[in-house]
Amino acid sequence: MKTHNGYASVLAMTIGGMLAASPAHAFEFNIYGVGHLSADSVDDGSSTDEGVASNSSRLGFKGNHDLGGGMKALFQAEAGIDLTGQGGNDGNGGSPDDGDVFTNARDSYVGLAGDWGTLLAGKLGGLNQWVYDYNLFADQVGDLGNIWGGSGLPGRVTSTLHYRTPDFSGLSVGFSYIPDEDNIAAAPNITPAASAPLPSDPSPPNVNSDDIWLVKADYASGGLKLGGAYTNIDLRANDWEVWAITGSYDFGRFTVGGGWQNESDMGGAAGNDRDSYTLGASAKVGTSGTVKAQVAHSDGDASNSDATQWAVGYDHALNKYVTVYGAYAATDNDSAAAFSANNYGKGDAVTPALGDDPGAFSIGLVVTFDAQVWPR
Repeated sequence: MKTHNGYASVLAMTIGGMLAASPAHAFEFNIYGVGHLSADSVDDGSSTDEGVASNSSRLGFKGNHDLGGGMKALFQAEAGIDLTGQGGNDGNGGSPDDGDVFTNARDSYVGLAGDWGTLLAGKLGGLNQWVYDYNLFADQVGDLGNIWGGSGLPGRVTSTLHYRTPDFSGLSVGFSYIPDEDNIAAAPNITPAASAPLPSDPSPPNVNSDDIWLVKADYASGGLKLGGAYTNIDLRANDWEVWAITGSYDFGRFTVGGGWQNESDMGGAAGNDRDSYTLGASAKVGTSGTVKAQVAHSDGDASNSDATQWAVGYDHALNKYVTVYGAYAATDNDSAAAFSANNYGKGDAVTPALGDDPGAFSIGLVVTFDAQVWPR
C-alpha cells in the first residue's frame, strides 16, 4: 500500500497547488464516490456459495478550469475500490495484489470543452457507452453486461481519443478512436463452431487489435431517449464489427426500454456472429420504491451458443444518497455457452461451466456522494 500512499501524496500536493494558484471561481474541484456492498448467494449451476461482494465501488476526483472565451479545461481521475479488502472482489477488474483497497482505473481523462463540443483523452467507455442506456440492474446481479459483454467486448478502453458534438436540439454524437494498444483481451463466454474458434487465452495473437473506431449518437426529448452505436475493432485477421440500438421512455411513474446489439466476426473469427436483445420495465412504489424486471437474450450463429438472462428486483431509496435493494437473476445457457448471472460490474463474479445455468440472489446497499471542494 506504500505505492498508493505515494500517489495520494502527489495528488494532494498537485491539487493544493492548483487551488492556491487559481483565482476564485475560475477552478472547480469535486471529490465523488460510490460504496456498493452486497450479500450474495450464487449458484453456478453445480454448487451454491455465499459471500459479500464490492460492486464497482469507486473514488474519483474531477474538476474544470475556466480558460475564458467559453472554453474550459477538464480532468477526472477515478479508481476502483474493493471495500472487502481482498483486492480482486470488486467488479472493476481487480488488483494484481491481494489485500489492496484501490484496484483498477475507471474512466479517467483530461480534455477541453467549449461551444464547439468536448474533446477528451484517457481511459473511456467502449461497450459502456451504450450498455447503460437502459440497464435496470447496473452493477447488480442481472446486469445487462453479462449478456451484451459476454463475447468479450471491452467495457472500457485505454489510450482513447474522444470527441462529442454540442447538443443540437437533443441530438449529440460522439466519436472515439483507440490506436493499437491491445485493448481486446477478454475471454468470451461462448464456444463457437470448430471452424470459427474464438480465443480463450488472455492475449492471443489475433486478439491484439490495431485500431478501434466507435461512433455513438444520442437523442433525448422529454421522456424519450434513443441511442445508436457502431464499433469497428481491427483484429488483423478480420474486423470485429458491432451495431447497437437502444431506446427508452420515462412516463413518470414507470419506464420501459430495450435494445438490440449485433456482433459480426467476433474475436476476428470469420462468420462468428451474434445478435443480442433486451427488454425491461420499472414502476415506482410509493415515494421511495421501484420494482423492476429485465430480460436479455443472446442468439449466436454457432451451434448451441444461445443464452437468456432474466432479473427481477426492488430498489428502496432511503434518501438521494443511500439505496437498499434486493435482486434475483438467472441465466439459461445452451450446451456451448457459459454466460454468467453476476459478472459485469459485480464483485465475487462466477463464470459457470459450459451448459450450466447460474442464478444469484443479492441484498445490497449503495452509498453515493459528490462533494464540491472548491469553490466553497
